[in-house]
Amino acid sequence: MAVVDARTWVEHLSQHECWELLAAAGVGRIGVTVDGAPEIYPLNFVVADHSIVFRTDVGSKLRSVDRFPTVCFEADGFDLASRTGWSVLVKGRAEEVLDASRLHGLRQLPLEYWTVGEKTHWIRIEPIEVTGRRVNQPS
Repeated sequence: MAVVDARTWVEHLSQHECWELLAAAGVGRIGVTVDGAPEIYPLNFVVADHSIVFRTDVGSKLRSVDRFPTVCFEADGFDLASRTGWSVLVKGRAEEVLDASRLHGLRQLPLEYWTVGEKTHWIRIEPIEVTGRRVNQPS
């Protein structure tokens, strides 16, 4: 545990805790490269077999994944009143899932999305590195 100051500390999370928090989150952000510059997009996702899965339409995210598959993904949760929270960062490679049998399995997942559109392209982020931290206040 790394002490930040006398009132707050940062706890580094285990892989197991990171995946549990990700599985419960449902909303995160993906960082991609668009026209040579980093961009971040919010999205709905699910965890499947220790990977991140989301759906998208034709556009910047899909083009970016196709051209520059190295991405980062982050989900977090926080409580402003207590000044506590957690954050999980996944670095990995994103790819569109095209295999019919894999798509069939993904379509069974409870992936809900908030925006309009069919979101016909399924993307899977294969993690290379997963790290997480929690900020706590002493009781």
